Amino acid sequence: MKQVLLRVLAVVLLVVLFTSQVAVAESFAAKVYTSSATVYEKNDTKSRVVATLPHNTVVTVTAYSKGWAKIIYNKTSTGFCQFSDLISSKKYKTYSNKKTGIYKTPSTANRIAVVSVDYPLYKVGISGNYYLVQDKDGAFTGYIKKADLSSTRKNPYAIPDSKKSAFNKNGSTTTIPKAVKSSQFYLSSTMNKAKWRDYMVYLAQQKLGTQYKKHPDNNYTFNNYTLVKSCFSAMGYTIPASTNAVGHTGSYSFVTRQNLLKGDIVCFDCDPNDGNLVDHIGIYIGQGYFIHGSATAGRIVVSTLNSGYYKNAFCWGRRVIK
Repeated sequence: MKQVLLRVLAVVLLVVLFTSQVAVAESFAAKVYTSSATVYEKNDTKSRVVATLPHNTVVTVTAYSKGWAKIIYNKTSTGFCQFSDLISSKKYKTYSNKKTGIYKTPSTANRIAVVSVDYPLYKVGISGNYYLVQDKDGAFTGYIKKADLSSTRKNPYAIPDSKKSAFNKNGSTTTIPKAVKSSQFYLSSTMNKAKWRDYMVYLAQQKLGTQYKKHPDNNYTFNNYTLVKSCFSAMGYTIPASTNAVGHTGSYSFVTRQNLLKGDIVCFDCDPNDGNLVDHIGIYIGQGYFIHGSATAGRIVVSTLNSGYYKNAFCWGRRVIK
């Protein structure tokens, strides 16, 4: 019974800290996050001020209620400060539920980052309608609107298995090779471009096995152009309005086969008689593989540039993510 009670208290600590207005089950460490924190004798700004604690002062929070923290400071002194002045050592995992901003202050001024949907974050504080959060990778600490967070991932790019079917023939497959499979399901403006490229692979691999259609719905069916367009649109890029235009226009760099990077657009001339030098495109995912819509396979598949039909049809790559 005692062990069960302790486990319950540990859970209550995390939940209570950021979701309710009752006393904390057990104490935890925190620091002053703002430039200074005013400590009052009671949880009332009209009560006597007993101390002013500078930035980064370590305190112990013994209770939390209605925006006030009861604290121990200077080892033995006690008082009350507003929890909006603190950053907690306790971290509560959460996810962004849409593409949104992270801000230096609890307002929409001074944006320090933009994060994708499903970005993993840790709640470490609270201020009005904002949570103070830390980035999973340690890139930033800042404020995000409460409404922009969720306790679970939304995974908006997942497509039901019922909308997919398997294919494995003539060097093309709906199974992505393990060596190039991406687990980068989140993105932020603070990340390096290698992460952005991994995220592009993640977006493209979600669509493997979906049906190829000349006139797709672009939710569960795609063609080679709309596959590429949908992935780049999800990352905030706008590509030219046709397959041929993607191959020739825009300010994107032209890339040889030897210099391709994950996330590059690969361009092909699959029909020498259609008047277009570039009439087919896909997304390069590394080690000679690319994802594209195949009319022959009738699906979105992974194929290789290293041999066979697409090796001979390859024209060049275009680099959008720079």
